[in-house]
Amino acid sequence: MAKRYEALPHTADAAFIAYGDTLEEVFENAAFAMFDMVFDLSGASGRHTRPVVADGDTPEELLVAWLNELLAESETRGLAFSRFGVDRLEEGGVQGWAGGDPVDEIPLVGAPVKAATHHDLAIVEIPHGWWARVVLDV
Repeated sequence: MAKRYEALPHTADAAFIAYGDTLEEVFENAAFAMFDMVFDLSGASGRHTRPVVADGDTPEELLVAWLNELLAESETRGLAFSRFGVDRLEEGGVQGWAGGDPVDEIPLVGAPVKAATHHDLAIVEIPHGWWARVVLDV
């Protein structure tokens, strides 16, 4: 799929739909969308990589846990993530990595994200891939 994500209008929070040929790619593109809505990632190199692990029982729970784990890692490490990889995605857990740059090197373009939410969350398989709708608490 050519399009990674599209921002959706939302009255109070931020929302997007992420796309992918595989469910793993949807997770990667959802992570990119979340950080791209906060930071100008156009010049980011993603040179500092960090492992990311999250648990959940359903794909929806895993996606929210993955995104929130990325937010926690970003806050703890002071990194704006721009590159993502999912190495393992199965019932019960997701393992991957994120590459980022120090937040003071990347311009802000949006409100900071507090959390990914379960509100209006959806993951849908379509004939040529997947999409996920995510609402972020900002």
